[in-house]
Amino acid sequence: MSDLGQLLRKARTEKNISLDQLQETTKIRKRYLEAIEEGNYKILPGTFYVRAFIKQYSEAVGLDPDEVFRLYAHVIPSADPEPSNEPIRMARRTAVNPPERVGKWASALLMIAFPILIIGVIYYYLNMNMESRDNVLPNEPITDSSAAEQGATLGGADGSDEPSETPSEPDAVETPLPPPTEPEPDVTFVDKFTYSKNTVERFEVRNADKIKLEIKIVGPEAWIGITHADAKTKYLHQGGLKNGDTYSEEYDHNVYLNIGRANAVELTVNGVVVEMGTEPNPRKFQFELAQSTSDAGATGN
Repeated sequence: MSDLGQLLRKARTEKNISLDQLQETTKIRKRYLEAIEEGNYKILPGTFYVRAFIKQYSEAVGLDPDEVFRLYAHVIPSADPEPSNEPIRMARRTAVNPPERVGKWASALLMIAFPILIIGVIYYYLNMNMESRDNVLPNEPITDSSAAEQGATLGGADGSDEPSETPSEPDAVETPLPPPTEPEPDVTFVDKFTYSKNTVERFEVRNADKIKLEIKIVGPEAWIGITHADAKTKYLHQGGLKNGDTYSEEYDHNVYLNIGRANAVELTVNGVVVEMGTEPNPRKFQFELAQSTSDAGATGN
């Protein structure tokens, strides 16, 4: 191992840098780094890469590359002189010259052709204007008869300056205002209360003066009972319904609804679907018109 290699390895080990880490930092292959430490420069691509790799190695381990080159100038091979590229440049110039000459000739030709083209365009438009003027008929002399005809055309029937007819302006058309739209019915759950040891779900019906119940049996069968909310013991309708049966009725008062089997029923109130769930349990509902909510709530409780 050379003195330079010992110096570089010592600096590397003092900084706890492995060859793999150094390879990752400098992007120099590990076998080239090992060759530099061993002083075996023959396996490196050339003397230029020897000096470049030593410089990168020195910087990576914290050494001054210039000081390393000064101390070990007798060990580090000098860089080979770069081959002259003059013959190649001469050959390229010779190959490029013909296109350059063609480009100069093309530029000169364009400089001459452009003014000629402009002059040709101007001449073409002047010639077209002259032909259009020649095709215009000469003005006819104004005679008494032609003047009278013009007067009759521009003026009234008596030859006066007043126009014969005054165009009337169209009457302004009033756009009718769209009819006021009524708010959609709204059925909103309010709360629950207890009646005869049963839990009753209370809903408020807004934007409506009647409560319309639409019931459809979608299961095997179900029992329903409908009463006035203020007189729950007197049935307005009761009975069992089978699959496919329907019931529809409108009420102008608060309604108490008892359903024996909830998951067998589709319930719609004023066009709003009330979710019935999937359980076959009985459910009780009280639907109250918004304007009489306080009275109905008092009777329900």
